[in-house]
Amino acid sequence: MSHPGLLKTLNECEYPAEFLVARLLGKKGALFRNWEFLITSNDPVESLQNTPFYIFLKKDAAPDIWRFLRHEYLWVYKRMNNKLRNQFEPYFVYHEINPLLVCLRYLSCKKEINHIAQALHNSLLHNDIQDILTSSLDFVSILQALESRLCTSSVSFNGLRENYAKGGFAALEVFIRDCFFASLLSRKQPFMVKDFLQYMVDFHNCISMAKTLRWQIEAEPTLTSGGTVPLDRFNDAYFHKDLTPVLKYLHLKDADDAVSTIQKLETALLRFISRKLQSRFLQRTVVGDILYYLWEQYRYTRNISLVLNTMLLDDEPVRESIVA
Repeated sequence: MSHPGLLKTLNECEYPAEFLVARLLGKKGALFRNWEFLITSNDPVESLQNTPFYIFLKKDAAPDIWRFLRHEYLWVYKRMNNKLRNQFEPYFVYHEINPLLVCLRYLSCKKEINHIAQALHNSLLHNDIQDILTSSLDFVSILQALESRLCTSSVSFNGLRENYAKGGFAALEVFIRDCFFASLLSRKQPFMVKDFLQYMVDFHNCISMAKTLRWQIEAEPTLTSGGTVPLDRFNDAYFHKDLTPVLKYLHLKDADDAVSTIQKLETALLRFISRKLQSRFLQRTVVGDILYYLWEQYRYTRNISLVLNTMLLDDEPVRESIVA
């Protein structure tokens, strides 16, 4: 008997993969290229009036831009055949980790159920998982039910309640992210999708180490296995209190400058990942084309969110943080 996956079960779409790719290339071609007009605009929302983002910004601009990304990912997922859904399940699951953690954070703080519903709007998480998150159970019981459900996908998730009991929500958050990465990286998948996951492991490890060093946290950061950077290089960075060699191992441009602030590091790493995925796109394969399209939607959403949340700041720091 097969176990339910982590994502929604939908009726199969019969579109050939090449047809979907052609539609996505057309949609991607409609995106604007000039970020300067948005950064310097006195009314960024109105500047986006003729873009697909505008309809999601009219009510509550900054938070609602992420509704666009969830809507777009659901749109693509619905139009994939089962083969493509299986191939891209790890990508979509990765992007559901943060909404899941947001829901759990709300639940741990006993937020009203409408906060959970908003966080799950257009979520691709399986209905079983969403039902647990929106149940009337107390938080520990929700963790117990969630642990049992996630363990049907991977035994890696065994220990949610234990980690929460020992280290609170911070420990739970790290444990859940590690479990998802361990589960996703263990699967058979297209090498381009696996490359993406490994880059994201590197991203989270670099940010975690940078925060530990900058804030002089005594405890070593919890690192995730499976990235392209060996963990012993991060251990050396912690010992020498210098992340620069790790960034040079990744061949990150301007590593010395990137390590100067957390914001600069995040931007540099996201630009690095964008270049990697763009190089896959230039190979013109079905998987590479779809992967780059999905990432581009994330990149645009992240950039627009940044602009909308920094309207009162000088333009130059915002300009430097755009992932172009």
